[in-house]
Amino acid sequence: MNFFFLQTEFRSCSACGEPISDKFLLEVSGRSWHARCLRCCVCQLQLDRQPSCFIRDRAVYCKQDYAKSFGAKCSICARGISSSDWVRKARDHVYHLACFACAACHRQLSTGEEFALHEDRVLCKAHYLETLDGGTTSSDEGCDAEGYHKNKAKRVRTTFTEEQLQVLQANFQLDSNPDGQDLERIAQITGLSKRVTQVWFQNSRARQKKHMHTGKVKTQMHNSRDDSSFGRHINLHLTYSFQHQNNNSKTSLFSQAESSLDELSQESTMHCMQGEV
Repeated sequence: MNFFFLQTEFRSCSACGEPISDKFLLEVSGRSWHARCLRCCVCQLQLDRQPSCFIRDRAVYCKQDYAKSFGAKCSICARGISSSDWVRKARDHVYHLACFACAACHRQLSTGEEFALHEDRVLCKAHYLETLDGGTTSSDEGCDAEGYHKNKAKRVRTTFTEEQLQVLQANFQLDSNPDGQDLERIAQITGLSKRVTQVWFQNSRARQKKHMHTGKVKTQMHNSRDDSSFGRHINLHLTYSFQHQNNNSKTSLFSQAESSLDELSQESTMHCMQGEV
């Protein structure tokens, strides 16, 4: 906060429209408020004691409501993505690490593995080719490590529900290498066997380690100057009515190289979400 001990003019409050005759005022994105009038448009939380707020289409939001309304959401489970989540990105879609799986066989896909986005569904190479051939697939048919069918030795693959993936992913963020007691607890919560739970954690650790060693972990931030299209993160400054301050703005956006739909692609990347959402 910046303090100034001079006042030469009165401004009108952007919320109530009344002149601001108070000793202090709040200025956000070139607009002025009474300290008591700056509130979140959703929950009506008074923001004068908050470190920051968000502006979108000239409406003011607290951090929590902005994230709920405009924050990134997983393209599979439609749940919000927090700043600490590991995610995968394919084109303009964002996925939780655990959610990025073939819609037909439910096998999680790795970076570099060929896949396709068909009608907004993620498909491994084998099931996408079957779609082109007009064939049908069964989730228990199975694919090998490269995504091709096993025609001889078939084995049943574990299918995870959305709720199970939510629990597994949340516990992985807390501890990527749980001990036997924690594995037993997680298995009981999800209804999975301890062995299946252990293998899921092993595979997730391996994928995370692979991406960290290959240097493909990065954060993509894209700044926007257009208030009408994107939200802006504003640092609040307490000033006197005549004082102008430069406001910092930032927006978390996701970008991906465009390519035609239903084209086999290897452009899935894993990221650790950082900063504000």
